[in-house]
Amino acid sequence: MSSTSWTLWPLRAVLIALALSGAAGCAVQSQMTNGWHDTTLASGSLHNVLVIAIRKDPVRRRAWEDAFSKALDGRGVSATSSYRLYADASPDTDDVIAAIRAHDYDAVLVCTRLPDEATSHYVPGESRAEPVTSQDYYGRFHSHWINVQSAGYTETDTVVQVQTEVYTTRKDGGRLVWSGTLRTLESTLNGTVDEAVSRRIMPELERQGVFPGRNHRS
Repeated sequence: MSSTSWTLWPLRAVLIALALSGAAGCAVQSQMTNGWHDTTLASGSLHNVLVIAIRKDPVRRRAWEDAFSKALDGRGVSATSSYRLYADASPDTDDVIAAIRAHDYDAVLVCTRLPDEATSHYVPGESRAEPVTSQDYYGRFHSHWINVQSAGYTETDTVVQVQTEVYTTRKDGGRLVWSGTLRTLESTLNGTVDEAVSRRIMPELERQGVFPGRNHRS
């Protein structure tokens, strides 16, 4: 092999490593799944919403409820976080019925944390070039490059699942009109509840006509 070919080996190894690292980084992404909506719901018909996050942790409950309330308010929809009515715990069915009657809510948005899932993906080992120096019979030293392959490994990530459902509260008894599940890496979700709601969940509700667009004012 010529010396020119040897000098290209390190560059080739770097390019392979970059390609592998990019593939590993794209293994899991945030996405909305299990989506369904009632196509008979009139677009823009919901104006006063009670927001409920089913959480044992009071801080997380407040964070999710406020994130939805803020996003709905930005779309011209009046929204109330349930902790403002029931501070100690998420309301039960009787509490919700009482709140609907007292405040004339025309919809209830319920956010629930589903069991986490573990997802695994294989990261191939990388090929890299390393210099090797050897001494011949006459005592002269010679350098050349050899290709070294490192072992691959399996990476496991925790996937958080957050289900959101919207129910109407019409006199016909009300019904489920929208449901969707956000699947995202735990590391992506931490500290970014507002972003999960505003950039992932609400755009789907908006796209399917459940709620109006951002900054809408009736």
